Amino acid sequence: MRRAVQGFTLVEMLVGLGLTVFFMLMTLPSASAYLTDARIRAAAQSYYSGAQLARAEAVRRNAEVRLLLTDDPRASQPTARVNGLGWVMLAGGPQEVDWSTLEGVDWVASKDPEEARTTGLHVAANKAVVQFDGQGAASVNQIVKFLGPVADTCYPQGPRCLHVVISLGGQVRLCDPGISNNGDNRKC
Repeated sequence: MRRAVQGFTLVEMLVGLGLTVFFMLMTLPSASAYLTDARIRAAAQSYYSGAQLARAEAVRRNAEVRLLLTDDPRASQPTARVNGLGWVMLAGGPQEVDWSTLEGVDWVASKDPEEARTTGLHVAANKAVVQFDGQGAASVNQIVKFLGPVADTCYPQGPRCLHVVISLGGQVRLCDPGISNNGDNRKC
């Protein structure tokens, strides 16, 4: 009587390994697109949350709060830039604030741009600074576009892009310019 053979043969193992490698190579492009989309969403969500926090902080303090797009959020005098990858939130006090020297200003929160820099994300905004007053209203209509590694391509030619839109009334929205269906609340 023959004894039953246990385990895999070398040929079976090589076929299984070949199939695994084939399927991994097939999913690699979609995994790369997924990771790019996730990075864009994380950056847009961070700015969206910062804008919501700035508005809430302005109402809580009944004072002006500024949200600046910048590449140097930890500098003593951050420079506002329309393509800044990070942001900083500055709050004024009950007395008059000198925004040019930041005298009497509280540093509330910031987002370091290093992660966006290393992943190749791009930011484009129509205004570098938005200021919320004590009632939560914004000083300007601001649109901040979060784009992938190739700055001018969005879905369907490239990764999905997201916009953060701040209206004069203080409403902050995170929207997708690739959606065109009326009635979809993700539409810009």
